[in-house]
Amino acid sequence: MAYAYGHPSLDGYRPALLDRPLQSFYADVNSTARDGRKVLATLDDARCMRYLKTYIDRLDAQLRGTL
Repeated sequence: MAYAYGHPSLDGYRPALLDRPLQSFYADVNSTARDGRKVLATLDDARCMRYLKTYIDRLDAQLRGTL
């Protein structure tokens, strides 16, 4: 409820006393969600890179063994 009341389209409907806190809460939730997606993408990339590094190391060892 608090998040929804912070939406910019409700600017004229919020009580003056709660206007700034609700807007801030809305912005903070959006920022946290955006940052969370970035963190999850970074963790996923790190996991992929770890698997890729293992594969590259194994391939490198095989190539050095045959040359």
